[in-house]
Amino acid sequence: MIDFLSNTLGQVLKPLIANFVGWIQGFWEILNTSRTSTWKILLDILLVSTFFYAVLKWIRGTRAIRIMAGLSILGIILLFSKILELKGMLTLLDSFLAMMIVAIPIVFQPELRRGLEQLGHTRFFSEDRPGGFSAVHAIVRAAEILANKRLGALIVIQQHNPLREYIDTGILLNADISRELLLNIFSGKAPLHDGAVIVQGGKLIAAGCVLPISEKRIEGHLGTRHRSAIGLSEMTDAVVVVVSEERGTISIAFDGKLRGNITTEDLEKILRQLMISEKNKKKK
Repeated sequence: MIDFLSNTLGQVLKPLIANFVGWIQGFWEILNTSRTSTWKILLDILLVSTFFYAVLKWIRGTRAIRIMAGLSILGIILLFSKILELKGMLTLLDSFLAMMIVAIPIVFQPELRRGLEQLGHTRFFSEDRPGGFSAVHAIVRAAEILANKRLGALIVIQQHNPLREYIDTGILLNADISRELLLNIFSGKAPLHDGAVIVQGGKLIAAGCVLPISEKRIEGHLGTRHRSAIGLSEMTDAVVVVVSEERGTISIAFDGKLRGNITTEDLEKILRQLMISEKNKKKK
């Protein structure tokens, strides 16, 4: 039995190793016979490597990485099926992969949209700017009071990505942001307290907005507000402040990550640092 497995493994690995070595040799032959200068070849390799690194960094921590892992496993099975000439498995996998070519753009739609939006983050395409420090102060003070009163809140601070599709799900206000206005919206009897407010350029644009819910596995005690905050931060560069109704704690979500149970001092520090970082990016 051991000899059979050893022989089978050897038959499988030999073609793989031979193909890999042949690919490496062919690659270097192309480089050696090419009339392209060395610095262009190095630049080409650097750009391709950077592209793959950016893609891996982009999908890390999202559902895309799990889907890519599944596709990689299918690719390995397909390779072994071709080497061992398993015709039934090859027919099945060929049909499945043909369907996946159509399904992948649909499955990856949120990630693709976010990536394309981030690609357009230049001052020529950005329509709006983050709010001033007065808006930060109002948000922090309101979050502190709401947490003490155990009133839930969801406050979205738009940065560069447009949030029009989420603004359209709520009620347009276009009002100057203030602590009093936020407290009124998120009081228990207010009709808009269940949704999110969206802040844009120092203005409270809309309230009662519906946000996308993250599909990540997160801690079981986190509710819909926290999942919505993570979901929006996965799809855009928005910063989302969450006040927990059950525990009276403050959290902040950005770049697809949630930092929970922070103090108001930490909240103000984070918001100011993010704002300063964005201003420095614009100057460059």
